[in-house]
Amino acid sequence: GSHMNGFTHYDVVIIGSGPAGSLCGIECRKKGLSVLCIEKEQFPRFHIGESLTGNAGQIIRDLGLAEDMDAAGFPDKPGVNVIGSLSKNEFFIPILAPTWQVRRSDFDDMIKRKAVEHGVEYKLGMVTDVIKDGEKVVGALYKADGVEHQVRSKVLVDASGQNTFLSRKGVAGKRQIEFFSQQIASFAHYKGVERDLPPFSTNTTILYSKQYHWSWIIPISPDTDSLGVVIPKDLYYKECKNPDDAIAWGMDHISPELKRRFKNAERQGDSQSMADFSYRIEPFVGDGWMCIGDAHRFLDPIFSYGVSFAMKEGIRAAEAIAQVVAGQDWKAPFYAYRDWSNGGQQIAADLIRYFWIYPIFFGYQMQNPDLRDEVIRLLGGCCFDCEGWKAPAIFRNAIEEYDRKQMAS
Repeated sequence: GSHMNGFTHYDVVIIGSGPAGSLCGIECRKKGLSVLCIEKEQFPRFHIGESLTGNAGQIIRDLGLAEDMDAAGFPDKPGVNVIGSLSKNEFFIPILAPTWQVRRSDFDDMIKRKAVEHGVEYKLGMVTDVIKDGEKVVGALYKADGVEHQVRSKVLVDASGQNTFLSRKGVAGKRQIEFFSQQIASFAHYKGVERDLPPFSTNTTILYSKQYHWSWIIPISPDTDSLGVVIPKDLYYKECKNPDDAIAWGMDHISPELKRRFKNAERQGDSQSMADFSYRIEPFVGDGWMCIGDAHRFLDPIFSYGVSFAMKEGIRAAEAIAQVVAGQDWKAPFYAYRDWSNGGQQIAADLIRYFWIYPIFFGYQMQNPDLRDEVIRLLGGCCFDCEGWKAPAIFRNAIEEYDRKQMAS
């Protein structure tokens, strides 16, 4: 960054260095912009979101990281296996393109190192506030080593994830809970889980018992699996005092498969719980600022869209940012990014809700040759370029119909 009248100036200041912030930084550097990323925590740190879509896999290959991913021992991911309550309605979702299951702490660190190679500058510090000139955001205040600093930006990017920094500061809109607040997920990592035989041993497995009662198993390293148990909120608060109780309840009630696979497994570290999976923030762009990734919308922790969308939005946001830094009025480029983001996120939200409400139909759609390829692509993260596709409209109409009935009753 350049120094003018005592302040450091950058074209772009990014809050947070997860996949959204790192990809945005890399793309901005490719376009010749100066970039500072302010990150409050040292890596590596734990983060849920361990399974990468095929689309994310493609982005990783484009970054030149495929060999690093294999060297890190991340299992490759042939697909997702969904097993229904009677194990009759079982269906397998192959993935769109080769991809991986990851330990997010290591993965995020790897992408951050790539950003440093591209010339993204980093500060370890805590952003405390924005600097405004009238309504326009022109920079940020941050604390590093106990000292307050300020930095000026042409565009301030919120990639703070579920901290939703600009929303909390009243710059972006308020967080609104979207759909899935009926459920609580409890999750932990285990060693010694019994896996399917190769080549299916590194699949994601989803065990479904009935609406809002289901479980995921994701292999994240050669010997470690992530287990999640999802149950209705009221059940969680009535029967379970903590995530351990919920996991135990799941073992007993969701599927005999769970007990079978985990009979010799040993938990690594603590279990955690998460509620209110989905939220959105509007507006998430404005004069001098924008939000990317979970900083403005989060759909659901299971379908692993989070990382994929974060990276795609980081890349797409950089186009809009470059236009603004080059002197264009912010509205057209930022609104174009907003509309592109909302379109893809809505298609994904419909698909996810359809799955939760009609998992068995979802399996049935997977058998339909007309729709199967579209659904595989949508599950692979291709939600942003679907003009003329059939599946999104089918999901959309089913959801609208379901919501109408719910309202009526």
